[in-house]
Amino acid sequence: MLLALGAALLFFDAGARVLASNDEARFPMLARDMLRHGSWLVPRLGDVPYLNKPPVDAWLIALAAWPTGAVTQATAVWPSLLAALGVALATWWIGARLWDRAVGLAAGFVVLTTHGVFSIARVPMPDMVLCLALTGAMAAFVAARFGERAGAMTVCYALLGVGFLVKGPAALLGLAIVGAYVLARGGGSRLRRLRLGRAALVITPVVAPWWIVALASRGPQFVQDNVVTDWLEWYRPFSHPSLHTLVAPFEQAAEILLPWSPLVLIALVAAVRAARHAPADDLAFVLVWAGVVFVIIALSEQQRMRYYLPLCPPAALLVAVWYRRLFAPKRAALGVGVGLATAAAVAIALVTWQRADNTRHNALLDLGALRASTAQEARQPIYALGVPELPLAFYLDRPVVPVRGVDAGSPLAPGYVVVDDRSLARWPSGCASDPVAAGAVNGRRFSVLRLAPPGCAGS
Repeated sequence: MLLALGAALLFFDAGARVLASNDEARFPMLARDMLRHGSWLVPRLGDVPYLNKPPVDAWLIALAAWPTGAVTQATAVWPSLLAALGVALATWWIGARLWDRAVGLAAGFVVLTTHGVFSIARVPMPDMVLCLALTGAMAAFVAARFGERAGAMTVCYALLGVGFLVKGPAALLGLAIVGAYVLARGGGSRLRRLRLGRAALVITPVVAPWWIVALASRGPQFVQDNVVTDWLEWYRPFSHPSLHTLVAPFEQAAEILLPWSPLVLIALVAAVRAARHAPADDLAFVLVWAGVVFVIIALSEQQRMRYYLPLCPPAALLVAVWYRRLFAPKRAALGVGVGLATAAAVAIALVTWQRADNTRHNALLDLGALRASTAQEARQPIYALGVPELPLAFYLDRPVVPVRGVDAGSPLAPGYVVVDDRSLARWPSGCASDPVAAGAVNGRRFSVLRLAPPGCAGS
């Protein structure tokens, strides 16, 4: 039932949303490069190797497009949609294994209908696939009886390795969760259960080949630009606490857990009280899981709602356990009735909201006039000034070169410049150009200027 309902809720509008931002268009562009040029290990954006993230998500998008040979906005979201369905099923399995099938079913539905899973499933970015890898690793940890079974722990570590190939060091959240849980339940003596040596033996062969290829591609520049800047500095803790840095994590977590945020808070308080009075491995594990995810991400200087996506599965489990206790055992029939009515209301509300949000989101992109004005001169370069270039490149299916500024000192090649309307007032008078079209990308209105020879200077 969860599989059928999940497929209906996730796939009813598959491919309806445009790719309006650089973040949304980046991995589809990488997948397109893989299919066209065979650059499966080091795909390129334009002429630049892309090493900020490992390539697994782009691989999945390319594989989804393989039957037709074309990466489209419809094929690009299939990996995220399937990953969201996988997250719901993995959450269901954990709930059923630790409690019963009713808890599993409720948790699967709740996680599926959180704002985070429901919305990010429709975006071709690696966050949803990473969430599946982390949730799958936690399911393997449960199957291992929290570290007692070596075979299941090997699966847990392998999934974390795959998660690393999806989005880099964010997958190490999984190691932090299992380590914190074992320490909380038995102290340092129980760490031997985790077989950390085996973890290294499993994870290293999974991630090492990509590292070797990346180092061979860019050498020390990869270490400085990607490992240090994009990974280590991006995830560093905030250094100057303020009211905003203290409040933002709670705002982001509350938003991603909508419409269940109020119930998550109630369920969290109830779970803490229950664990205090009657400690149990199952409930303690879910509390540690949620706590580690929230604390580590909250301490990061960079805050995005999607970073809290791994919080959705443990939060859903807390709500499901609380609901089970609220109506069990004498009011089970009432619980079923209330649950079904709530599920129907939430499903209808989400579908209605999603349709309206798709309309709002798609209005952010208007490339019709740009496409028409540049179609006859496919060899002319297109430059982007102050607007996201990747959605332009994706829908025009031709290179778009970002430039930071324009002056009249030395020429850019004659062609077209897509200029943010806010930058038009600073357009240099010495640059010969004619306005030929207008449009919008990611909500930014732009003008299209045709550069006459000798063009302008770009930086």
